[in-house]
Amino acid sequence: MSSRTSRQRILLGCAAMALAMIGDYLLGYGTIEASSAPGAYMGIAWHVAPDWRYAASSLLGFISAALFAAAAVELMRVMEGRYSLGGSKLYKLFKIANWGGILYFAFIHIGICMLPVVFNAGMAATGDVPTAAGMALRVLKSIAAPLALGFIVCDGFVTVAWIGMVVRGMLPVKKIALIFNPVMIALLGQLMNLISNGMDSGFESLGWGLMYLVCAMKLVGKDEKR
Repeated sequence: MSSRTSRQRILLGCAAMALAMIGDYLLGYGTIEASSAPGAYMGIAWHVAPDWRYAASSLLGFISAALFAAAAVELMRVMEGRYSLGGSKLYKLFKIANWGGILYFAFIHIGICMLPVVFNAGMAATGDVPTAAGMALRVLKSIAAPLALGFIVCDGFVTVAWIGMVVRGMLPVKKIALIFNPVMIALLGQLMNLISNGMDSGFESLGWGLMYLVCAMKLVGKDEKR
């Protein structure tokens, strides 16, 4: 790692999010979808998908978190050292979100992957969608609080902080860059569901990846090292 430039270190965040996107699609694409069909349960069409998809998604979540940690450390160093943002409340919000993301990106894949695996197990044991779905929803209730808190702290905080820093000119990026954040890109991703249900699965991670790409390209020089 010592031979890498500052830009290369920050770009590890993009690599992390690329892996996270793969994990997101393994987890979310073609698993459940809103449906008004007579066979739908609770307005959802539930599908059994191979367990290997969720095992792979969990593994990618861990690898992604490790790469993201390396990128976040470098980005924080640059923002504090070169741009003197350490005293800014917006930056502190941004920093909390990024540190939280190191844990959250691993946890969210593990936590959410538990749900379809439990559903699959329920279907294998009973063959009954309501019973299997009820089992999965019971597990969801036990992890809902940390999942929701993680989303607020990571995606919510970083979106507010990023938009604020860009609008106030605290970073040398164009104002259009304010849309490159996880919440706004995730909302845009909802349009992809018009093409195929579950196509939005990786857009939250894409928002993080685009944000780190902008930082890598604009905040440091190509050959700049520590």
